Amino acid sequence: MIKKKTKAAYRNGVIEPLDKIDLPEGQALEIEFRVLLKTPHELSREEKGDLIQKMSGSMKGTWGNTVEEIDAYIESERQSWDREF
Repeated sequence: MIKKKTKAAYRNGVIEPLDKIDLPEGQALEIEFRVLLKTPHELSREEKGDLIQKMSGSMKGTWGNTVEEIDAYIESERQSWDREF
């Protein structure tokens, strides 16, 4: 058995690989998948607002209390790294 790993996107009821897969046409596959969470900069404004509402306990307010504060925090962190995430 050959095991390979790649990322894919689910669109219109079809799983589409994001990388080229070198397999013969019609090759049978067994697929196991994990749903990847969005990184903070990929969230929509509405999703960020929902996330703020869901945060509770000691983590609440760590990155900010508004979408704008969280966006500013993410941008400052991104600039402090040598690479983007």
